[in-house]
Amino acid sequence: MKKNNGFIYLQLAEKIQQMIAGGVYAVGDKLPSVRSLHQDHGISISTALQVYTHLEKKGWVEAREKSGYFVHYSHNVRPQLPPVTDPLPTPGKVQINEKLAMFRKTSQSQKTISLIGAAPDTSLLPSVKLKKALQLCARELDTSYIPYGDITGHEPFRRHIARHCLNWGRAVSPNEIIVTNGAIEATTLCLRAVAKAGDTIAIESPTFFGLLLAIESLGMKALEIPTDPVTGVSLDKLEAAFKQKKVQACLFVTNYNNPLGSCMPDNSKEQLAKLLQQYQVPLIEDDVYGDLHFAPERPRTVKSYDEEGLVLYCSSWSKSIAAGLRIGWVIGGRYHEKIAQLKFMSSASTGLLPQLVLTKFLDQQRLDLHLKSLRQTLNMQTMQMTKAIQEYFPVDTQLTRPNGGISLWVVLPPRVDTWKLHEAAVEQGITFTPGSLFSSQPRYHECIRLTNANPWNDDQEWAIQTLGRLIGKQL
Repeated sequence: MKKNNGFIYLQLAEKIQQMIAGGVYAVGDKLPSVRSLHQDHGISISTALQVYTHLEKKGWVEAREKSGYFVHYSHNVRPQLPPVTDPLPTPGKVQINEKLAMFRKTSQSQKTISLIGAAPDTSLLPSVKLKKALQLCARELDTSYIPYGDITGHEPFRRHIARHCLNWGRAVSPNEIIVTNGAIEATTLCLRAVAKAGDTIAIESPTFFGLLLAIESLGMKALEIPTDPVTGVSLDKLEAAFKQKKVQACLFVTNYNNPLGSCMPDNSKEQLAKLLQQYQVPLIEDDVYGDLHFAPERPRTVKSYDEEGLVLYCSSWSKSIAAGLRIGWVIGGRYHEKIAQLKFMSSASTGLLPQLVLTKFLDQQRLDLHLKSLRQTLNMQTMQMTKAIQEYFPVDTQLTRPNGGISLWVVLPPRVDTWKLHEAAVEQGITFTPGSLFSSQPRYHECIRLTNANPWNDDQEWAIQTLGRLIGKQL
């Protein structure tokens, strides 16, 4: 049935789209149900479904299982994506420790509105259920948590980790897992297992400064590989480095890289696994953000395609349950025994009480339900921040479009110095992370990393608006 040269569902879809664009419905708002459209507009259920299917294809709305339809800011009107990065093609020393120390001191010098965050805000995490798990442990435990624990970790906890690994496509035995003091210890142990001082590690560009610090502390060099803000590290450039024998190992965050938010497609992960096998180069895969996917399906890992034990898989629940418990793990493949020896030498074992609390929590709770809620919230907060950046930042700002994780990478006009911008922002009570902290090279001075980890509110929007005004002063 047509009306005014257009289908009824198209007319209604256009009306809803105009309401979204006009701000009647904000990013993350729930839209009227299919039944409401059916009743209020006198259309069939199937026509009402066509309305939302059309808007979903255009990127204006998203369907959430058993929850309905929500505003999803259109990709067509988002800022332009940053280009593939272009780092220097030569290895170099990593020297960011002093710069990072200065940044921390400045950022923590006074109370600020934070646009940074290493993990989701505590209001988004299962603090009540964790407290209950802690109380149960306190009632049930005798003195079993006081002695040193097993070097590889509490076995019931390792069983939970092994079950969780099925989500990214690998059947893992608890005996393959070593529990660590967070993912950073896992990564550092792996670096020590596969390389020595003076060796070169291939990394994404940009990459998380914590990984750069680990490389720096071990006296290793870094070779930054060009990285696409959507699909991750360039496999062609990486293979060229393999052929020239430039690197001894790789260290990548293949799912929702911090800070780009890039996610390597599964077929590229399979191709990377084959390259590692062909050139016999180990990969340390940091997958701390893999569970924070916005799409229905969790991305796989390179480890899921690993046939020769060359992938050393590191992860934790710091980004989804509790960072303060400092619990991570590593699946070391052919390097398992060496990592276990290094673990014993560095910290003997990981604290048993945090493992017992997490085990009790995982025994009692449905982790998948918590993760589903957390992912939906982070997705909504990403859209809200994206909309604010478009509204308040210069029109030529470039911005990533992550489908998971907690990072947004913003590329400002070249004239902007983000260290000076940070100084000005701190004076206004705002803090963010300058882009140059994410590289071992003199790069990304015009870039900043923002985070979707904090609940969106008036303070957050004011901070983005104020940043936009401060950026304008430099132009």
